Amino acid sequence: MKKIFFVLFCLQSIALQAQKPETVYSVAREQRSMDWYLTQQKLWKEETVKNKMNANAWYNYYSATRAMKNSCYDEKDPEGSAKKKEEYIKQGNQIVEEAYKVIPNSFEANHMKWWDGNNNPELLPFLMKAYEIDPNDVRAYDDIMIQYEIRRDKTKFKQFANQLYLANDLPSSLLNWGYNLLSELDQNAIVFTAGDNDTYAGWIAQGSKNFREDVTVINTYLITEDDYRNKIFEELKIPALDIKVSKGIEEDFEKNQQLVFEHILKNKVGIPVYVSTTAISYFEKKFAENLYLTGLSYKYSDNEFDNISIIQRNYESRYLLDYLKQNFAFHQMNAHAEYFDETYIPSMLKLYKHYQESESLYKMKNLEPLILSISENSGQQTEIFEFLSQSKSNPTFLTALLDSKTIEENMIQISNKVKMSRYETTNEDYQKFLDNTLRSKQLDLYKMVVYDSSQWMKKFPKSTNEPMESNYHWHPAYKNYPVVNISHDAAVAYCAWLTEQYNLQRKRKYTKVVFRLPTEKEWKYAAGAGNENAKSTFAKDDVKNEKGCYLANIKTGNNTFFEDGAFYTAKVGTYFANKLGFFNMTGNVAEMINVKGVAKGGSWYDTFEDSDFQKKTTYSNADPGIGFRIVMEIIEE
Repeated sequence: MKKIFFVLFCLQSIALQAQKPETVYSVAREQRSMDWYLTQQKLWKEETVKNKMNANAWYNYYSATRAMKNSCYDEKDPEGSAKKKEEYIKQGNQIVEEAYKVIPNSFEANHMKWWDGNNNPELLPFLMKAYEIDPNDVRAYDDIMIQYEIRRDKTKFKQFANQLYLANDLPSSLLNWGYNLLSELDQNAIVFTAGDNDTYAGWIAQGSKNFREDVTVINTYLITEDDYRNKIFEELKIPALDIKVSKGIEEDFEKNQQLVFEHILKNKVGIPVYVSTTAISYFEKKFAENLYLTGLSYKYSDNEFDNISIIQRNYESRYLLDYLKQNFAFHQMNAHAEYFDETYIPSMLKLYKHYQESESLYKMKNLEPLILSISENSGQQTEIFEFLSQSKSNPTFLTALLDSKTIEENMIQISNKVKMSRYETTNEDYQKFLDNTLRSKQLDLYKMVVYDSSQWMKKFPKSTNEPMESNYHWHPAYKNYPVVNISHDAAVAYCAWLTEQYNLQRKRKYTKVVFRLPTEKEWKYAAGAGNENAKSTFAKDDVKNEKGCYLANIKTGNNTFFEDGAFYTAKVGTYFANKLGFFNMTGNVAEMINVKGVAKGGSWYDTFEDSDFQKKTTYSNADPGIGFRIVMEIIEE
């Protein structure tokens, strides 16, 4: 047994040697596993044994122990958790006493004395001594800021709030969150916050940027302190309230918070009262019926009001949200800050629903990427996507960026309110649809509309056609070639998608349009350059010019496809346009019309005679010779 114990001890020592001590931050800044804290506790303890004067080692040794105290709760074993917590508290006390004996004049020993005392005012001299020893050490700033807040020394409070800002102590995204929280509140409001980070975010925005200093940010923990609370109440002209705080009993503590809240509500005399979304759990059980979500907070009101319009106002004119789209500022607390991003979700979903019901589609689609980005980071993307997909009448597509100007310029007038594209729809055009369908997680639709590349070999089973099957629909060389091998239903779905997306574009010429497949009459008018009885694009009904050059991409003889300059399809702008400006109305690909199973104009594998405008090509499956071009019908200028 002794040998086994010795081997295990050696293995443990080797494992610890392989690991290096790392800086241990408070759980408010960074949350790690209990195993990690335990390992760091042992590693930093070894560093103190090697050098008792190593202040940094003592500080991290204590920080790991304190983090273990704050992370040891197990809801399955509350009694065991309480015992562990007491054990870690004793360990922490012992570490602080040992450190103070050997390095009493260090920043670390004095700050640990204060830190271990849990804001005991009798230990305040240790905090101030730590600051005097090293006024540039940011670790004391938040504690000192809190002390000046408790004393309501607004000048000193602002000084240390600004020092925290300049030291980049909180991530920029969290400060943005604090700014947005303050921005939505009514003048001279009270807002309740829950912890360190949400409280500091508001305080620093006020102290460093002089923003919304009319708002009183109240931490639900600090407000249970009699002296501090009554100073706040005096400023707000609210009668004093004395309560006995049982800090060790969580239930009593929550009751005290509710007593304070009720007292404020009873005596607020016109002061708007809000609860931050981060603090709502303390209040929603008892006050839920009177708390109305307004964005990042809930407003207390005895009477119902239109909170959706307030949410809309906040998102459209008060919040600064660019940081949610892309945050380029790295900070050690970024993972913690993502929790605050999640607090936007409830109000975003309400606003999304409102936009949907009021048919504000552009605004609705602009909100989607933010919702999906936040939900992806928080692991809620499945639930959020289900919510966004609930309305079948409004398929959930993400907003795609379209080149509206190019689409409009490529349209040629064929009647009063109807225009038709001068080109056949390309692989590049269609790929945007497919990509957007995938990104929007419309998987069933994607399966229905994706091209069937196998048709190249099914229609023309030769080994020379294998490259077309492998490359045609995705290789950049074919991006300006007409899309083929799709069904009529897929072409209709593309038109519906393009209609929705165009009508959401901010820089568009027309207020509302519908894209669709052409009627046979419209197609023949465009193909015949205004003459619906024409047989081909060419005046002499001859596919060659005077020099004998082919003017269209068609089959030129028995199994001959290349004499016209293109073996298969050609780029959509190849050959000559007709008098109205339409390309490839004869040949290249036979083009679908609004009647399912009917195409017009012949394809690269059809003869000139078979491409007669008065004839029809019938099809039942996706085909390498069948494509389409779109019509734009202007509904509202």
